[in-house]
Amino acid sequence: MEKQFIKTLEKYERITLYGAGLVGELTGEWMLSQGLQNKVMGYAVTKKREELDSLCGFPIYEIEDLKEECQTSLVLVTTMPSLHEEIAKELARLGFSQVIFVTEPLYRTLCKRVIADYNRQNPVALSRDAKVRLLFLASDNNKTSGAFLCMAELCEALQEKGLGVIVILPHYGTGSVLLREKKIPYTYIPSKDWGYETEKKKDLWERGKFFAGLLSNHRAKRRLKTLIKEQSVSLVHCNTTYTYIGAAAARACHIPYVWHLRENIANQGYEFFDETWALGLIGRASQVIAVSEYIKDGIGFPETVPVKVVYDPVEMDGKVLECSPILGRPARQDILRHFPQEAVKMLIVGAIAPFKGQRELIEACAILKREGTFAFHLEIVGKGEREYEKELEELVLSYGLRDVISFYGASSHVYERYAQADLSFTCGGREAYGRVTIEGQLSGCLVIGVNSGGTLELIKDGETGYLYEGGSPEALAERIKRAVRDPAESQRIARRGQEYALRTYTKERHLREILDIYEEVLEREEKSLCTWKKRRKGR
Repeated sequence: MEKQFIKTLEKYERITLYGAGLVGELTGEWMLSQGLQNKVMGYAVTKKREELDSLCGFPIYEIEDLKEECQTSLVLVTTMPSLHEEIAKELARLGFSQVIFVTEPLYRTLCKRVIADYNRQNPVALSRDAKVRLLFLASDNNKTSGAFLCMAELCEALQEKGLGVIVILPHYGTGSVLLREKKIPYTYIPSKDWGYETEKKKDLWERGKFFAGLLSNHRAKRRLKTLIKEQSVSLVHCNTTYTYIGAAAARACHIPYVWHLRENIANQGYEFFDETWALGLIGRASQVIAVSEYIKDGIGFPETVPVKVVYDPVEMDGKVLECSPILGRPARQDILRHFPQEAVKMLIVGAIAPFKGQRELIEACAILKREGTFAFHLEIVGKGEREYEKELEELVLSYGLRDVISFYGASSHVYERYAQADLSFTCGGREAYGRVTIEGQLSGCLVIGVNSGGTLELIKDGETGYLYEGGSPEALAERIKRAVRDPAESQRIARRGQEYALRTYTKERHLREILDIYEEVLEREEKSLCTWKKRRKGR
């Protein structure tokens, strides 16, 4: 498949890559590895975002600006298959006749090639000077994932303290870009997590395929065992509830492992393929870490399982924090300061998914517009399954909200969106923790969150933000109206929320608590080993 694809591309002198997302980046990297870069004009997108000028060294254009190339350039569509039909219609409208699509099988082939090339060219090795050597197991490879961001920030801080770190990635993705920026060593060991979609539970064919995927993890486990022994790894850190092969390899190598529970997978529509096996493996960790009391209580471990709650740090870019009053600098613009002369600026950030509550906020906006009390604009920042995004877009149209709600897409510079907002929202009723809640507080927005899940631990109603009754767009609309009717009180609450977040969710506190856990675990391990040696000697 790959050889045939290369032959096809070699026929063309000019190639435009349509799509600057995950598939686009993969294809660009692959073309560079194959020496085809001289054929690439650049990337094309429907609408160019200001913060993204290039990808893989190639410039990014709006497709409308390339219409003159429609007869001479090949357009290679580098997006997920779910978008192909829509893109094909757009390209046909613009007159592009030479179009090829990166199919899903081809995407998987290119992933394997890029991963193999990277591992061959970049062998990982822990510093010989590092007394503590850590292996981090990621369950995804997504630079916008809260779990991945927290892991990358922790690894960076650990390296600054002189600890050795290697991150294991399970598949190709955008998270590797973040790791390279932070100079964190990583390697790919393809594997499958044990989160099984609940809705497919009764589909025997799907269960069979999933089980076959888990069996293939034996290869990953062998590679991990080899890496652990070669690099004299001290401890394995499983970064999320989903990933388990690191724990399995650690047990096989008789070294300790800690397990970071960042989510309750049932809240995300998943379950363990074998719950007894899963909870047993997690429960045998030297230390289980939960990101909130909500997650700790939701798993339901017996009291014998050691579980500690450690809140993740959230430190946004200095462009927001440099305006922080707690740092002795002038506060950023007070929220609602231009109201009522200007529209209230509202923002919700995060993956677009049913459990994130964007629909509830849209319905609340419909109530606000119907009442016509004040002008507002809501920006929805994030990406998700295209079908669900379209469902929300159609909902916006059906309510006549197109002029007051916009979809921004994913952003790697969310601080810019927060800095322009008055109100930000956390509407997911089962948030494990809520990084976006704290981001909103740090930026100085007034955060309005649902009164359930981890959000309850992050917002003190009327003190550091507002809470509303989940499942009720009417209650949410009332909270928004309350905030807008009293700008001075909203400003005071927003400032208290910002000051609280700056004091509480710091990198220093988080690092200290994690290092204390490592030290305690390794001391226990050393004492246990000494006791075992004494017993053997006394026989």
